[in-house]
Amino acid sequence: MQDFENEVIKLFEIIHPLDRIARAGFVVRGVAHPESIAAHSHFVSLLVLLFLEQYAGQYDPDAVLTMALIHDLSEARLMDIPMPYADAYLSDAKDHAEQAIIEELFAGFPEKFARLHQDFLDARTPEARLVRALDKVQMMLKVLWYERERLGYLEEFWSSPSNFRDYGIKPVSDLFDAICTRAGRTRPA
Repeated sequence: MQDFENEVIKLFEIIHPLDRIARAGFVVRGVAHPESIAAHSHFVSLLVLLFLEQYAGQYDPDAVLTMALIHDLSEARLMDIPMPYADAYLSDAKDHAEQAIIEELFAGFPEKFARLHQDFLDARTPEARLVRALDKVQMMLKVLWYERERLGYLEEFWSSPSNFRDYGIKPVSDLFDAICTRAGRTRPA
């Protein structure tokens, strides 16, 4: 078998559980069967695709789509650690661990994957900031629909300004405002 084929098989051997790993932030808040990491990444990628179409020429499509698709692959090894706990107890250690895992996962592939993931973590490019912002948008869309379905205890999502971080991107800010309007809520400052 060729090296490329072996590397693909090895990568998918590691990441295949992502369709069964539940988003822990929803689990700890009582959502019995929340979306998986794979479903989340799929929906973030769809949001990115819609933004790329609507705002054509403003972002590098390859970079944005790549970041959206790989941003949570490390959770196949690290699992999903809810944001408030990761921030409170792990600080930068989580980012370092995620980057190390991505570098390991993509060791047999072009270095752009590890570089783009580091860009995502650092939010140092417009593309990274867009994906990070849309990652939050997707989360708040799920919160909106889980609440409509009367799943879990999700009030704290609406009160945290960090859940609405738009990275200075007006169309993302507008989308957050629309989500809050749909939910009958005021966006936290």
